[in-house]
Amino acid sequence: MPDNHPLSVGAARSHALQNADVVVLMGARLNWIMHFGLPPRFNKNVRIIQLDIAPEAIGQNAPTEVALVGDGKAIVGQLNQALGKREWVYPKDTPWHASIAEKAAANAAQIAPQLVDDAAPANYYRALRDVAAWTPDDAIIIGEGASTMDIGRTQLFNSKPRHRLDAGSYGTMGIGMGFVIAAAVVHPDKPIISVSGDSAIGFSGMEIETACRYQLPVKIVVFNNGGIGPGHAKHPDNPLQNMRPNALIYGARYDKMMEAFGGKGWFVENPKDLKSALEQATAFKGPALVNVMISQESARKPQQFRWHS
Repeated sequence: MPDNHPLSVGAARSHALQNADVVVLMGARLNWIMHFGLPPRFNKNVRIIQLDIAPEAIGQNAPTEVALVGDGKAIVGQLNQALGKREWVYPKDTPWHASIAEKAAANAAQIAPQLVDDAAPANYYRALRDVAAWTPDDAIIIGEGASTMDIGRTQLFNSKPRHRLDAGSYGTMGIGMGFVIAAAVVHPDKPIISVSGDSAIGFSGMEIETACRYQLPVKIVVFNNGGIGPGHAKHPDNPLQNMRPNALIYGARYDKMMEAFGGKGWFVENPKDLKSALEQATAFKGPALVNVMISQESARKPQQFRWHS
């Protein structure tokens, strides 16, 4: 199901999880990403139907009402066969659908001003607006970073399954460029788009040389806010004593790293220039990197719950 499908609840995820009375888990695990299946993120009376190939995963962190152990494709095929003569369609005009649509609309309205804010340097949502419009439907999307990945998940939609790679269950940093290289090798017929924070690209950025060595036509976008979270607007005097441990050089020229190895780079300081830079990156036949300055004041929209609640 595409992320922008009318029945996708991604835009109102917290509301859906908090209010659902039945949840069907198909291969997903009730780990930290799914808030362990527990209140306050889930309805305290929720009933869980869990499909998993691993018996030991059944009932982890929250009790399972119905357990389906086996291969996902096989079991779903059996379910569809059993339901073949028992057609039932959930009505569209129900309070449940209406409440999800209302919450999704409220979330969209909350970020709408940032999407159209052309102030320089860009905020995350404004930059992602152009990246999302530029990304082809069949692209393999790689996301890495803190805010870059988190916000990117809400703004960069996938139209096809198995077309997104990011930190996953373990929140691992440093996997982004490895994913980029692997995706380009496995899918030479598809666009490979990486959207990375500047701290994230620092973990394995030398794989840019690998991309250039093999002339892999990958397109990398770096969101540069000078740190793991915002760093310093200006480099402090005596940085050994005065620089915050999360800070990097704000405005570091990752685009020039790409050019040093034979690729092509663009440095974008004004969001009005981002669309053109992305289009030029697409037109370039080899590996390309667009280095986008991000405001150090920019952050994701306020969250009802902290990530570990």
